[in-house]
Amino acid sequence: MIVYKKTLIAAASIPIIIALVIAIPKISPGDQTVPSAAAQMRIQFVKEDMKRVSFGVTETIGAQKSETLIINNDGTAFYNVDVEGEKGSQTRFQVNAQEVKLIKALVTETGFMHIPKEEFKVRDNATEFTRYTLTVSLDGSTKTVQWVDEPASEDFVPALLTMLRDTLLGTIKERE
Repeated sequence: MIVYKKTLIAAASIPIIIALVIAIPKISPGDQTVPSAAAQMRIQFVKEDMKRVSFGVTETIGAQKSETLIINNDGTAFYNVDVEGEKGSQTRFQVNAQEVKLIKALVTETGFMHIPKEEFKVRDNATEFTRYTLTVSLDGSTKTVQWVDEPASEDFVPALLTMLRDTLLGTIKERE
């Protein structure tokens, strides 16, 4: 009789375990899978030197200088510089595979695609500051985050954004 009860309990628990194995991934919050190194990625990084100008009652914020870096998955890159709204130079170059791998790792392995905030606000009293916009397309998902330098930011800027900024600015510096 005892063996019969143990067999019945074991037989009844098997479907419950299978149901849990199927249900847990479906009810877990968010997709926390890390894309592989073979993930298709495209990055657009914009650095704008901004200036706030007051006209008494009204004020405007404009870009004094705008730099745009686009890096495709294969390492093909484009760098544009516009000064005070006028088209500047455009450079095409190749980013080496090691650097593309580093940038892809910074994006995929540190949780950039899961940063909850998309815009970090500028302080009201900031008159001159640098604004950054980073757009990453990764295997069909796109994430855009905009922030300003820490002294001009109303919010705490995550270290990940600073690290990505420094890496991408380093890529630009190497080509100048």
